[in-house]
Amino acid sequence: MGVYHLMGLGRSPGTVIGPLTYLAHRYQRWNDEDKRFFARSGEVRQRAAGQKVGDIQALVLFTTQEVIEGTVHTFRYIDNPPGRKASGPEQPPGPMRSILRDLLRREWPAIAGSRSEGTVFWCAVDRRDIRLTYERVVRVIAALAGTGGQGKEMWINLTGGNNVINLALELAAALSGDVARLYYVQAEDEIAERCVRFTAEDGYWVDLPIMPLAFGRLRQVIIDLLTERETLSLSDLYSRLRSEYWDLSRGLDSEETLREEYLKPLWKQGILTERAPGVYTLGPQWELVRPYQKALEEARGRRETLEALCEREDWIQMEEIRLG
Repeated sequence: MGVYHLMGLGRSPGTVIGPLTYLAHRYQRWNDEDKRFFARSGEVRQRAAGQKVGDIQALVLFTTQEVIEGTVHTFRYIDNPPGRKASGPEQPPGPMRSILRDLLRREWPAIAGSRSEGTVFWCAVDRRDIRLTYERVVRVIAALAGTGGQGKEMWINLTGGNNVINLALELAAALSGDVARLYYVQAEDEIAERCVRFTAEDGYWVDLPIMPLAFGRLRQVIIDLLTERETLSLSDLYSRLRSEYWDLSRGLDSEETLREEYLKPLWKQGILTERAPGVYTLGPQWELVRPYQKALEEARGRRETLEALCEREDWIQMEEIRLG
C-alpha cells in the first residue's frame, strides 16, 4: 500500500516536484536514517519482511479551476538537478497540468514502488472560501480513510496553495484523526524557491505535529447529550452515560473520573462551559467547531470511494500518468 499525498497547489510546480524528488532520493538511498524516516509507513508485514515502504501511490492536488484548466499559467522555474541549486536557465510558464505531467513522468518512477502508473486527483476549490474548501478536503479524506480494512495512508503537505487551502487541510487532519503525517518543505533562498526539485537535504523537510481535535466516541456522546438537553448536571450526565452508554463508559468509576478525564479537557478547549458549579452546557468554541465536525460526519456517512467521488462530482478529476 502506497502513500497518498494531499497538498495545495498554486502556480509553482516545485510545490509537487520538490518533495517528491526529496522523498525519492531518500527512498532510493535507503540507509538507516531513511528507514527510520519511513518507519511509520506501509503495512506491518512489509516492514517485518524488510521491504521498502513509503512509495507514492497518488497525489491529490487542491487548487483553483483556473490552474486546472490552464487559463492561469505556472511561474517560471529552474530545472535544477536533485539536491543542487542552479541559477538558470528559467523554464517558460505554461499550463500546470501539462508541465507537471512531463515532470512526474521523469521523477515519480524513483518512488513508485512497482507501479507503472501514478494517479493524480485534481480538486477544484475556492481559495477565498474556507468552508467550501474544507468540505471538499474532508470528502477526499473520508473516502480514503474508508477504503479497505485500515484505509489509505495519507500525508498532507502544507507548502503550496494559499492560507485558505492550508488551513482547511490542517483542520481536516486535526478533526479527522485519519492523517498519518503533516509536513512542510522550505527553500533556503529565493534561487532555491525557483528550483523545481529539492536543492539541499539539510533543513528542507519539516515534520509538523498534528494537534488532535478528534473527540473520541465518549466525548462525542457527551456533546450529543448536551445538544439534546442544552444543560445537564454532572450527576445527570454520569447517570445517563452509565445507563444508556454502558459499553462506552466502562472506565467511568465515579462522577469525579467523568469530571477530571472528560469534562475538564472539553472545558479547557471551550467546547463545554459551566453555567453553575457542576452544571454543564455547550461552550462558544463548539459553535465554531460544529459546522466542520458536521461536514466531516456527513462525508464519512457517504461511504464513497475516491473513484466514486470523481464520477459523482464535477470538482474532482482523476488522471492516470504513465511513468517512465
